[in-house]
Amino acid sequence: MINSGRTGGTARRLGIGIVSASVARAHGRRDAPGLLDVLTEIGEGRHPSTDGLPPYVLGVRAQVLRSTTRLRSRMLLGNRALSAKIQAESVRVVNQYTERGEPAPAALAGYGRSVGNWRNSAAVCRSRAQGLVDEANHLLTCYWDAVWTRARRSSEIPERRPTGWLPGRIELDTTWHRIDDGLLPDRWYGPGAPRTGGDPAAIAQALAILDTQATGTGAPRGTGNGG
Repeated sequence: MINSGRTGGTARRLGIGIVSASVARAHGRRDAPGLLDVLTEIGEGRHPSTDGLPPYVLGVRAQVLRSTTRLRSRMLLGNRALSAKIQAESVRVVNQYTERGEPAPAALAGYGRSVGNWRNSAAVCRSRAQGLVDEANHLLTCYWDAVWTRARRSSEIPERRPTGWLPGRIELDTTWHRIDDGLLPDRWYGPGAPRTGGDPAAIAQALAILDTQATGTGAPRGTGNGG
């Protein structure tokens, strides 16, 4: 069973109900007069940069960043014992399969269960983070729709805003799609950070051994970073 504490717990939701959407549109109508230059660029076929985004958009982006960071922090904290266990078991798996050359299916199966628990928790946490991003982008859509509609009354811009045009669009950064990196301190915290726990190289090797054995192929499939 997946423990909510191990998957990041419950983050504060942005909400995409009638009230929050109405607030977003109200902000858009209010800000429209000051955003005519941005909309004019679109009419001329240019796409503005994300510099100088309106306060409402910056606020939504900041809230998502705080919420997703909190989710990941709680997930790492809730799985600290599991992470330490995987680090220790990784060294034994590498020694057994690489150094001794003696496969140990039972031991590898136990290691696989631990890694599976980690990946499940990380995947659920990522799913929750993506939900926050989707909610935020919905609010941004409501905001820019209102901006566009109000601006058309006093400026010559296209009747409809271009498909996919959403200044300030929010996306999860690439680290969310490499779920095993949470087990690799040198990759997670960046080069030069002090190493703690098991050897990251051993963890990477052990994960490759696990995935190779699980797929029955002769070459490692990877480390589960695709989710």
